[in-house]
Amino acid sequence: MSPGAAGRVAGHTTAGRRSRDRILQASLDLITEAGIDRVRLAEIARRAGMSSGQVMYYFTSMEHILLETLAWREHEETRQRRAAMPAIGAGWPRLEEFVALYLPTSLTDPVWIMWMEAWARAPHSIEVSGFLDRLMSPWRDDLAQIVADGVQAGDFRAPDPASDFPLRFCAVLDGLSVLFLRQMPDLSAERLTELALNTARAELKPV
Repeated sequence: MSPGAAGRVAGHTTAGRRSRDRILQASLDLITEAGIDRVRLAEIARRAGMSSGQVMYYFTSMEHILLETLAWREHEETRQRRAAMPAIGAGWPRLEEFVALYLPTSLTDPVWIMWMEAWARAPHSIEVSGFLDRLMSPWRDDLAQIVADGVQAGDFRAPDPASDFPLRFCAVLDGLSVLFLRQMPDLSAERLTELALNTARAELKPV
């Protein structure tokens, strides 16, 4: 079963969606508190106030819970980001805020922990790869809009080719994030943001 399929079938009622959300919140809380390697089905069920059998009514496996927890959190972050961005000035201020929201907040950032785990599983599953690509689409779409608004405001020059910039820049942000999480934990948030924006300036700064 592909990621998301069980949730659409078993969680289609209001009560089902509430139960499903309780499971996902319990999963996120445990990942945040204990780390992903220590998350167990029985503890998710206990936190959600359910039996393990009830949890598995909504999900097919622990991997399914992991992926749906990531998607659940990503959808909420997209909603929050899109609500906040219009109040931030177009151009560099908006791009800097985008970068800050994208990069990990700490070595124990639960969303990034889930992304790292999901990426490790993707090479073994075309379905997981496609699922993760769909989760990334809102980030790339929002970045494309930030660039378009910045070009219109005269703060940016149009990247060449413009359609590839969101993919390229998100790859830069992913690389910096992995560098911080796996190799250089002493890098500050300010330094990570500076490195990212320097890359953007090389391509977007008006001549």
